[in-house]
Amino acid sequence: MKVTMKPQGTQIIAEFFNCSADILNDSEVIEQIMRDGIDVCALDLVSLSSHCYDPIGITSIAVISESHVAIHTYPEARHASLDIFTCSRDNHKSLNLLDYFKERFTPGSTRIAEISRGNPIEVNSQNWITDDNNLSGFDIRYHIDKDIFSCISKYQNIRIIDNRDFGRMLFLDNDLQIAEKDAFLYNESMVSPLIEAGIPLNNVAILGGGDGGVLYELLKYNPQKVTLIDIDGEVTTACGKYLRGVCHDAFDDERVEIINDDVISFLESNHRFDAIIYDLTMRPEAFVAMDRETFLDRLFTKIKACLNPAGMITVQCCSDYDEEILKMADGILTKFFSDVRFTKTFIPSYCTPWIFASGVNR
Repeated sequence: MKVTMKPQGTQIIAEFFNCSADILNDSEVIEQIMRDGIDVCALDLVSLSSHCYDPIGITSIAVISESHVAIHTYPEARHASLDIFTCSRDNHKSLNLLDYFKERFTPGSTRIAEISRGNPIEVNSQNWITDDNNLSGFDIRYHIDKDIFSCISKYQNIRIIDNRDFGRMLFLDNDLQIAEKDAFLYNESMVSPLIEAGIPLNNVAILGGGDGGVLYELLKYNPQKVTLIDIDGEVTTACGKYLRGVCHDAFDDERVEIINDDVISFLESNHRFDAIIYDLTMRPEAFVAMDRETFLDRLFTKIKACLNPAGMITVQCCSDYDEEILKMADGILTKFFSDVRFTKTFIPSYCTPWIFASGVNR
């Protein structure tokens, strides 16, 4: 007789975005929330312990008679990851506990997956990649016609794929960076404000931009020198080899210096530039263990110090739907620069209008 194991539990995996920041680094508050929630939902607490990370972040794990509850916090990103596992086919207690956590953490948005444990977990989407960093009210998935390159560097997961509609595409930690088909839209949006303003291009810096696309676009206008600073040398190497449809031969140009270093460390060396192109994220919490706005304020202070008088900065900001980051970008840019302007470009591979900005050094 064939015997099949029946599911013996329900596991809920949840991501809470834009949580109440004041509780994410307080282990006592988080433990109390867990105790209260477990009690309210008629679960039985066996033990509870927490670990506080340096400089910030907490993991709290509760063993319950039904299984376990775990909360991992990332205060710098206002993010919490939750795991609720109960050894029962009835999931109502788990869902009630999840609702309780929502009330206490007050996330702006959530992502939730429910898994029946005990039977094999089938993976049915091997030929798709989901953009994990899209925080809009929808998911974006890309079909993988062919895997071209994949590795985990010191800093991130680097992946280049072939897609029927968009050509070769670069993902960093499952976040789409650029696609061959419409890279020109992104790159022109970053460079054109400098050209339209008549900014001299004697010495230009690109912060980030490891795919080489913005660099390729800038070189069309015959700058004297361009310095590209990207912390991850494995990105520039991979793109130079596998993403030639975006970077072409830009990395080989004699006017280009490529520096694989942290941008803040680089900017502390008293450089002076006519223009700086900010091709970095406005969500740096994946790389830095500090509050987002504190880090960006520090970074843009150094950017301003390295710009010549009347020099210009151009910035890629965020999706048009990301109101939180757009508001933050406006506050930072208007603090440091004058004549700040925002433009919107629809980039098909992003599935969303994208916001770019420019400003002039006062």
